Amino acid sequence: MPDEAVSITPKYLIGTVTKLTGLSIDVVRVWERRYGAVIPARSDGGTRLYSDADVLRLIRLRRAVEKGHSISQAARLSEPELDDLIRDPVISRVDVDPYRNVRDRFIEAVQNLNVVAADLELTRAVTLFPAPEFVKRIVAPILAEVAERPAHKEFSVANERIATALLRGVLYSLARLYRPSENARTLVLATPADDRDEFGLLPAAVLAAIHGWRVVYLGADLPAAEIAPVVRSTKAHVLALSLTTERRRADQELDAISRLVGPPTRVWIAGSEAIRHRELIDRANWVLIRDLDELDDRLKD
Repeated sequence: MPDEAVSITPKYLIGTVTKLTGLSIDVVRVWERRYGAVIPARSDGGTRLYSDADVLRLIRLRRAVEKGHSISQAARLSEPELDDLIRDPVISRVDVDPYRNVRDRFIEAVQNLNVVAADLELTRAVTLFPAPEFVKRIVAPILAEVAERPAHKEFSVANERIATALLRGVLYSLARLYRPSENARTLVLATPADDRDEFGLLPAAVLAAIHGWRVVYLGADLPAAEIAPVVRSTKAHVLALSLTTERRRADQELDAISRLVGPPTRVWIAGSEAIRHRELIDRANWVLIRDLDELDDRLKD
């Protein structure tokens, strides 16, 4: 349909726009606010209303991003220029698993020490995919793969440091986009003493922020005597622990936490080493979180 025949009458709510374009509400709003991709009209009550022309432009922009172009560049283009960009014979980077494509390209860029390309992959993905899916389907699997790769000669410690620095940066930035909702519940996040791996915590912190929780991020390697006062003073609804490193003191620290942190605060524990302490978890009536999907569901409740 020629653009002249496309209606500019505002009529669609944002929920309908997401169904027509395949973009999430978060992505549409970010593209509007940050890049001026479209400028919706407003109803008398202040509700955003989108036209057929807005929908068509968002579809074009999505196709451009899927072909590897940045939204910041594509959003500046006119409709004919976008059509030219989309027709460009660049092989589309989208197939059955677009999340896997992003992960593979990121790992390849890091392996080649191409920091700019690796950062661009994350930046593009965070604008294209819904934030929870970006965290669960892209960041978390990359972190798991990066943790395994130093055992292989082709992936050095330097590669690992580059990858984790970029991932840490994007997670911090993403978490800052969200503010606690009114009457927000408080979530304290920490790893017990001697567990220095914060990457079990960061994705959880971002998911909690997305769902409107008030997040108190303590980070890694904290003794029970430091964690408990924070839980009490913030009146935390939940203390979330991550345990990914096998340590001799883990039993002692977890037992101390169970004694120092009691009702009404609930304790959730996750991580590859958590299951080893199932007896304590059951005795203390803690919740064992098996993966980010389960965590995401609990944060929604």
